[in-house]
Amino acid sequence: MQIKLISQVILSLFALVSFQFAHANTADQDASKIRDTLKQHFSEITLDKIEPSPVKGVYQVSSGANILYVTADARYAFSGDLIDLHHAQNNLTEDARKTARLNSLKNLGQENMIIFSPKNPKYTVTVFTDVDCGYCRKMQSEMGKINNLGIAVRYLAFPRSGPDTPTFNKMVSVWCAKDKNKALAAAKSDGSVDDITCPNNSVLKDLELGMQLGVSGTPTIIFEDGTMIPGYLPPDKLLEVAKQLKKKETA
Repeated sequence: MQIKLISQVILSLFALVSFQFAHANTADQDASKIRDTLKQHFSEITLDKIEPSPVKGVYQVSSGANILYVTADARYAFSGDLIDLHHAQNNLTEDARKTARLNSLKNLGQENMIIFSPKNPKYTVTVFTDVDCGYCRKMQSEMGKINNLGIAVRYLAFPRSGPDTPTFNKMVSVWCAKDKNKALAAAKSDGSVDDITCPNNSVLKDLELGMQLGVSGTPTIIFEDGTMIPGYLPPDKLLEVAKQLKKKETA
């Protein structure tokens, strides 16, 4: 009796492992087909991840923070937000975008960011900025108040005019300056900045990252949970949003 029971357990485990292996193999084949098809039509796009979505027969394709859904046969593709109606209308697509943003920022590291921070910040925001953007300048002029509210600001470069333009070159000079914080503050108030370059500046890399994350204007603010808000926020509103998102994240 005991031997028979053990045999049944072994057979059940074998069947389970076989099913999981077959399922994984099918998923790999689908992903490969989807990757090949997308590359045929969008050769310039970098595909970071292809994985099954919560919807049966549909795969989620990630390129930076851009999300695309493709059917398993690689015939149909569509974009948009996938909402889970059974869980408080949870936006699954936005959750994926948040994760992608945070992973991208983590991989980038903050050694090339220009950071304005109080001694012990309660909140941290990452901001794509342009030295010639009016609202970016306004935000910088309020940096003292922002820091006094306990918020650290990590700047990434996003010259909206693109590479090899006066604004781009000015931002290279800022990011290559010995005192980057002082140079950035000067550039945003029409002060003088030494015209210099350096081989390892991150201006172009920041610009490309911003485009991958869907940044289209400045300032664009990314909060600690990955939420991205385009446009300027007054210091008090910035604090309010940071508090709300932190509370939601820890709830």
